This record gives sequence, structure tokens and C-alpha cells, in this order.
Amino acid sequence: MSRTGTALPAADSDSGGLEQPIDEEFRVSAMGLAWDGDAGLVVIEAQAPVEDPSVAEETLLEDVDEGPDALRVRIEPTRARAFVERARRVIAAGRPPCPLCGLPLDVAGHVCPRQNGYHRNATLEP
Repeated sequence: MSRTGTALPAADSDSGGLEQPIDEEFRVSAMGLAWDGDAGLVVIEAQAPVEDPSVAEETLLEDVDEGPDALRVRIEPTRARAFVERARRVIAAGRPPCPLCGLPLDVAGHVCPRQNGYHRNATLEP
């Protein structure tokens, strides 16, 4: 399946929210990252799950007629850097990790496996 989208002009920043609702086309089980030196583009591919891992290895970042569903994106290095910066901001704005187990802390509290299921009602400040 081929999808065409509107490219964001190079001068604009990618800081807006996602369009809602978000409906998944497929779940991703393998990702690949490559450099296309001839075109000067970063290549990112997300691939749907397959039963045989060797099929994923053989088809990831390869042009094949048969294989799992995949989404391949080619972007300029400046857009790749902008994507990385946005991803860093999103991750930094996420929930803080539990100091004991590293799992995300929930606003309503946290059941920490390192405390054998003891539930402490900790309120996180926004």
C-alpha cells in the first residue's frame, strides 16, 4: 500500500499535536534505519510482525514483492534531526520513572514490583 502525505516546509517546526483519532494501520515489530547515499536521504522502515523472524531479517529495508506490511519513509537529514528533537521533547515530557523499578509512575499511584505489590498512593505534581 502506498500513502502520500504533505511534507512540512523545511522552515517550519514540527511541534503541533497529532491529528485525532489515531487509528493504527498495523503494529510494528521491526524497524530499520539506513542512509541512501545516492539520494542523500535517511530511510526509516517500520515492519509488521511476521511468524518467521528470518523473513523480517530478509525483507527489512529491501525492495521485495512479497513480505510483511511495511511503511518506508525517506526524509532529508534536516527533517530527521527535527524528528529526533521532537521525540526527545515528547520523551522528556512523559511520566517520571520509579526510582526503584524504573517503570513509569502513574498519577493515581504505582504498584512497584520491587516492593512486592505494596501500593503507595503517591500524587505526582503536574
